[in-house]
Amino acid sequence: MRCIPRLIVGLVVLLVGSLAAFSATAQEDVIRRVIEGVKGTPKPATPTTEPKEDEGTVDVPRTPIVQLGPKFIRLHLQDGSVISGDLSISEVAIDTQFGKLVIPIDKILSFTPGLDANTRLDEQIQALIKDLGSDDYKTREQAHKDLAAMGRKVQKELEKFAADENAEVKRHVTEILKELEEAAEEGDDEGASVTAPLPRLDTVVTTDFTVLGRVTPAQFEIQSKYGPLTIQLADIARGEREIGERESFRKQLSITAANLAQRGFKNTGIKVQAGDRITIKAEGSLTMSPWGNNAQSGPDGAQNYGWYIPGQIPGGALCARISDKGAPFKVGTSSTFVAKQSGVLQLAIGIQGEYANEGYQFPGEYKVRLKVDPK
Repeated sequence: MRCIPRLIVGLVVLLVGSLAAFSATAQEDVIRRVIEGVKGTPKPATPTTEPKEDEGTVDVPRTPIVQLGPKFIRLHLQDGSVISGDLSISEVAIDTQFGKLVIPIDKILSFTPGLDANTRLDEQIQALIKDLGSDDYKTREQAHKDLAAMGRKVQKELEKFAADENAEVKRHVTEILKELEEAAEEGDDEGASVTAPLPRLDTVVTTDFTVLGRVTPAQFEIQSKYGPLTIQLADIARGEREIGERESFRKQLSITAANLAQRGFKNTGIKVQAGDRITIKAEGSLTMSPWGNNAQSGPDGAQNYGWYIPGQIPGGALCARISDKGAPFKVGTSSTFVAKQSGVLQLAIGIQGEYANEGYQFPGEYKVRLKVDPK
């Protein structure tokens, strides 16, 4: 039994000798780790390593622009066919309430004949609207389906009957208008082109302005690859000219707390050039944990969550920059801007500095849709 106290004394002496072998700095480090373990102090977040600009990135496609003749036009006909070629005339006239305008073909971006120019379509629409008030249920339902299938081009005509005295006409028109608006919103989200409501007058869009009136002549001769063709204005759904635009480049991605601005911007993998037009749309939410688990932020951020950049980018806001050296700017829920410099487009979430690297979690994500229109 007397050996036990001697053994304990030996171990103590050995332990003291071992501690003495540590440098003062090492001892302080051990003490700090013990204290942190007791207090439960969170460790700083490890910065996210982002790919370099020359890794995993793509250039926005910039196909050569094909220059076409000054009289070249593409005509979309009512039966769904498309005819392209050179018009036999170099200008069109349009009668407006302010007088007659003569517009050179090479200044026209597009034109759409109105209902006054297409009597067959006008008569069809009016007959279907009348059928909405029919005493026969099947006739009303079929008219509803046919009008809805025509899309937004019938919207203006339907709006005239939104308060019709006939209860069935009013009900069906209201429902169809709602369906058309919902379809238009879905089409915009997908980036699809949506047919505009068709007015009574012809619409001509030029490089400088848009004008409504009555286009003359009432028929066009076009030199196509099938030979010369004569096209009636009433047979045209839409005419458009090539203006040398490049196709848009699109991409979708998610931005999370791993991409807090202080932790590292997310490389979108898209190289843009100065002059490119960039459109960004974002949705989603982020839990702002430093303010409590019920605090939520959207892509626009909010001043009550402090500032990433005072007076410019509030806490929780989606922000962007072009290249590592570019100045950050707010994007928010929706933003369209022209790139002032070339480089890789990067995105991040701005957070008040004192909370960015203190181990806080920010559950959630922002889903982002990008579109780049090359210059």
